[in-house]
Amino acid sequence: MATVPGHRRLHEADRISALPDELLVHILHRLASTPAAVRTGVLSRRWRRLWAELTELRLDSVLSPVPGIDTVDVALAAACTSLRAVTRLRVSLDHLPPYGGGVSASRVASWLWFAAELVAGDLCILLPPEATGGAEEEEEQEDLHLPVCERVTEITLWLGGRFRLRLPAAGTFSALTYLNIRGARVDGPELEEFVFCWCPCLEELAVRLPRFLAGSEVCIRSDSLRRLDFHIEDMRQLEVAAPRLERLSLLNAVEAYIAAPELEEVVWEDESFDPLRHQFAGAGRHLRRLVVALSSPTAALLQRFDTVDELSVDISIPYGAKEYTRFLEDVDMIPSCAVLVVQSISTSHGSIPIVLHLLRRSTGIKKLIIYLEFMVNGLCRLLGCPCDLPESRRTDDINPDSLDEVEINLISDEAWSDEQAEFVELLLGCKAPVLKKVVINMSCSCPFVREDMFEKIREMCLLSNRFEFSVVCVGEEREESYSTVVIHNGMKRHLPLELMTFASLLEHEISHVH
Repeated sequence: MATVPGHRRLHEADRISALPDELLVHILHRLASTPAAVRTGVLSRRWRRLWAELTELRLDSVLSPVPGIDTVDVALAAACTSLRAVTRLRVSLDHLPPYGGGVSASRVASWLWFAAELVAGDLCILLPPEATGGAEEEEEQEDLHLPVCERVTEITLWLGGRFRLRLPAAGTFSALTYLNIRGARVDGPELEEFVFCWCPCLEELAVRLPRFLAGSEVCIRSDSLRRLDFHIEDMRQLEVAAPRLERLSLLNAVEAYIAAPELEEVVWEDESFDPLRHQFAGAGRHLRRLVVALSSPTAALLQRFDTVDELSVDISIPYGAKEYTRFLEDVDMIPSCAVLVVQSISTSHGSIPIVLHLLRRSTGIKKLIIYLEFMVNGLCRLLGCPCDLPESRRTDDINPDSLDEVEINLISDEAWSDEQAEFVELLLGCKAPVLKKVVINMSCSCPFVREDMFEKIREMCLLSNRFEFSVVCVGEEREESYSTVVIHNGMKRHLPLELMTFASLLEHEISHVH
């Protein structure tokens, strides 16, 4: 009779426990979470003490089979007994239900004190969101004091709108290079002093908070800061003095004065830009990257810079012919850019004339990337909006002399229409003498693939042998990619138009390698 495998294993030697402690701890580090490492104690008594030797503690409400706040307290209490330095502490409870009974300021404060004593590396605490309350509930929020953490290099505190975070008035965070705070009330003057006085090595500051506890004006001064992400509700004035600042992301600043001579990237998420109230002092006329929520109120930002390596716009135009005309008039000048990215077009107007207008006003574009949800709007067509007039689709005055690559991403079912083919035809009709490659990426959530549309686009491309053309449909449910490919080269060899899996596509291409 054959021996039962499970029975045989019961009598075999425990080879894993014979391994050196250092190797076993290395194995435990590779588990998904600290509770998972603790559960290995059922394998052997020797394993039960090893998890306390871990230098990374990951307490996750998703990965733990019995998520709870008590698990955090028990794990940290056990880790304290070893007095071993911890290189990473991650408490992730943000997947627990709202209200989060038991998440008190005193409890979270004990976790912060653990970090102050033992963490020499990364500290991350993510709490579940508190129920949305009014001004009275905000006044009843508890104070949570951040202790001095001399050896912590990165701090991430997402507090779920639960506490008033009080920053220390003294004590140096000498190793801190990264600070990210969300969902807490903070005092503006405290934040100013904390960054300027107690964080001499801070390189990245990201704060996305409700309004300040006191003061709606804040000044961020730092000789080390390189990246600033600043989103504060109801902020009246922001002043930044950071000689090494390279990247700025800003929202909700009525006034802003940015003194940053090394600025390379701006992410402007605000709904307006006024050159008189928003100033970049000392910054040059060139950016590596500019991201802007482009509308009539923000159009003036485009005139602040002459050249941009990559310009990314998220277009918003209100309903109505007057608003559409105003947008065209305000967006009359675009900085010269090598890459133009149209992230989305949140508008009731047709997408084609808007993209053509941007091309008409642009110079130096080498690559055009477009993300489209809607290609055409029926209401504008009925009401005779200028976006539906034939003149809005003219391309004879568009001369993208440098354009050599176009990528079109259609990200909703509404984009599946003959307008796609028209859009490609209009782009190919532009005077783009060096255009070599056109790629169309489509969501495959629609159960029917428009073969006739593919064929129509392919026929356009057969008229030229100077560029590569491909259509890629990405399947969401099957988690695999399907491609329709037509390639033109000097030998005028054409691949057949058909749907095939990515593996089949590779086989097909390999078979044609000479």
